[in-house]
Amino acid sequence: MDNTHLQNLFPVVKEKLSLSNEERKQFIFEDKWITYPLAKEILSHLDFLLNHPKKSRMPCMLLVGETNNGKTSIINKFIKTHPPYEAEEVTITPVLSVVAPETATITDLFSKILLRLGAPYRNGDKINKKRELIEHYFNICEIKMLIVDEIHNILVGPVSKQKAFMNALKNLSTELQIPIVIVGIADALHATNTDSKINNRFKPIALKKWLFDRDFLSLLASIEKTLPLKKASNLASTKELAYYIHDYSEGYIGEIVDLINTSVKYSIDNNIEKIDLQCLKKCKFVKPSNRKHFDDIKTL
Repeated sequence: MDNTHLQNLFPVVKEKLSLSNEERKQFIFEDKWITYPLAKEILSHLDFLLNHPKKSRMPCMLLVGETNNGKTSIINKFIKTHPPYEAEEVTITPVLSVVAPETATITDLFSKILLRLGAPYRNGDKINKKRELIEHYFNICEIKMLIVDEIHNILVGPVSKQKAFMNALKNLSTELQIPIVIVGIADALHATNTDSKINNRFKPIALKKWLFDRDFLSLLASIEKTLPLKKASNLASTKELAYYIHDYSEGYIGEIVDLINTSVKYSIDNNIEKIDLQCLKKCKFVKPSNRKHFDDIKTL
């Protein structure tokens, strides 16, 4: 094994090289955090919101991006950085996260929040009762931020219901004096554009597709440090590999990671121990835009 390559690997990854092929392949597909400049900025802004002094008009945020482009990874990283902890028979929960209901009704959202908290309530409780319970348990659990993921779910309802839902979220932020972060695909912008006051409160931050630039090459270099392969692939410095990965992932970070991981699996299975063009082409990865076309789907 190349000593220079070994030195570039993260210590925990270096330890995995002595495992069996099957164990190394399992490690490939475990969740891993890969940092990059925009993710750092978003995490820093989330920390700013979390520690913001209480006031009647708390700043809120919309994190928006296409499917498989890193939104959930960033939110999960943030939540793990601020985990619940026990204190005097109470579970202090700095950040509470729920998925938006598919009904665009605030009472269903309140039910999801109460269920997530493990708080007792009845389905027949009126919305004001649920709001009182939420305020009570948010104070007890010292919840400083609410995250509502998949906010585009509410777009199934009429615009009037979407507007009512978003107004209720805005009012909840005001009543509890906490920031609310909503997360969704690009269509989620329709939810905040229903009213100028909502649009002003939920400031959008976009996760856009990766361009083929220095940041992308830096990302490839970071990802390679997480791969349990015995030889260097030089993804960032080998142009044909970098171009292929960018082209076939179409610039989505989730697809970039999926393509590389699938290539690593092929590499281990075939005793290649690095990612080369053969691995990328033969690992049966299909471009996101081609997945709707029968002829482009690879067989197992």
